[in-house]
Amino acid sequence: MGNLKGVDIKRGKLGANVSGNKDAISGLLCNSPAIPKDTTNNIPGIDIKQAVKLTTVADANAYGFNEKYDHDNDVQTYRHIKEFFRLAGEGTPLWLMLYSGTPSDAVGEEYGKRLIAESNGEIRQLAISWSPPSGAAVYVDGFPSEIHAAIAPLQAFYEWTFETFRPCHLILEGRDFNASAGAAALDLRELKDNSNNVLQCYKVSICIHQDYNYAETLSEAGKKFADVGTLLGRIASLPVNRNVGEVAGGDLSDVIKGIYAEAGLSNHKTVKEFEQHLETLDDKGYIFAMQYAGMSGFYFNSDHTCTPVIQDEDGFFNEYSISLGRTHDKAVRNLRTKLLPIVKSTQPVDPNTGKLPKALVTSFEKTGDSVFEKMLNEISSGKTYVDENSNLMIPPRELKVSFVIVPQGQIDVIKGTINLKTSI
Repeated sequence: MGNLKGVDIKRGKLGANVSGNKDAISGLLCNSPAIPKDTTNNIPGIDIKQAVKLTTVADANAYGFNEKYDHDNDVQTYRHIKEFFRLAGEGTPLWLMLYSGTPSDAVGEEYGKRLIAESNGEIRQLAISWSPPSGAAVYVDGFPSEIHAAIAPLQAFYEWTFETFRPCHLILEGRDFNASAGAAALDLRELKDNSNNVLQCYKVSICIHQDYNYAETLSEAGKKFADVGTLLGRIASLPVNRNVGEVAGGDLSDVIKGIYAEAGLSNHKTVKEFEQHLETLDDKGYIFAMQYAGMSGFYFNSDHTCTPVIQDEDGFFNEYSISLGRTHDKAVRNLRTKLLPIVKSTQPVDPNTGKLPKALVTSFEKTGDSVFEKMLNEISSGKTYVDENSNLMIPPRELKVSFVIVPQGQIDVIKGTINLKTSI
């Protein structure tokens, strides 16, 4: 019997992403209840402190995460997972762990450090979601005290990841933003410790955005959530040098699915209601969703971190944005991988001085420079400097090396003038 189709081409199934983009590997810590094992429905469940690796929303479903889980427990864990994969794409690794307590507890030995270890240090950006217990909140500078108190511990956690050669950026859910105006909000660029010293939490970012219409469907407490999974997914979707606030390709809305038809803040006000305060919040280092006049959709304002912008007299500057920090950390990881094989190696020295021969200095510098050459799509340039006076004869026998990176620039605003004229 003939086939009237002529040519029959079927769409192939798309499996997990195997592109190997390690820069996208992310982590998520949520203070949500455990899911018990259900042998009847073949659900393995998940315990507090248990690290699991997800690559699709279906993986999360298999553990028992769904809309009902979020609703019954008054949390947004499944929401964050779905938003992550919506923007990062299915196949992007997401390490998940449930924790108990406050955001400060999340980055302790039991949870955050354990998650980093379980992931073999592969996590490049880690988001901390927090659903507060019932009861009246105690506010400090426009945030529940638990949020305010977590900023410095999150920076300390980054320092630990850096010292153990597994650096990752921290994103904190700025839940229940309570400041009545931008002027009353905590200035994340001018944080102070208990001794009134300026804190430089350059590896911590706080987001306060939410899908307003989705939040409308939640409990009174849920209405104050911040969509940290959306920001985490956007970061994971981009090369390390890119700003999450880039307009091209940065629309957070999905018209068909009704996602981000209206953006709000975690005070459950729309960005339109709070518009007069948005510029102040941007200046103070908050990350939120906003709308540009004449354009549809919503976009992140920028990729701020909780630190002042610092530049010293030699032209060196700090990691005042997520993209600068991610670029820095990628270079650190790559340099260590490249240079580690020469540790403990035996090297010739100049018999007259006992120091490194010039040819060896040049060779080591080229080794470091080769890392930067492979990153030229993410940096402007990079240079390795080896101290030729490094002493390799007497312990500790250190090869002294310094590195300099020139990142790529970013356009935050275009300023110009326009006039009417009889002719050009």
